[in-house]
Amino acid sequence: MKRRDFPDHVAWSKACMNGDHALAFIVTQSRSPESELHFHLVYDGSHFSRLSEADEAADDALDKLVQIERNDDLVFSSARC
Repeated sequence: MKRRDFPDHVAWSKACMNGDHALAFIVTQSRSPESELHFHLVYDGSHFSRLSEADEAADDALDKLVQIERNDDLVFSSARC
């Protein structure tokens, strides 16, 4: 799991098992008090057979994250994410 700091948010990579496959996420949280976590599925439509593969994909997506907009939308340097 990697973590990155942005001006108004913190973001980190996360992978989770979902039955027989794994999914890759970026989790964001605003720096404002009492803010909730937001899970963003990355590489939508991709299912990874191993948790380690999803973890690598989530780290890769986090590396490509350019900014987090005020409405919590993610902006990536690649449309693939």
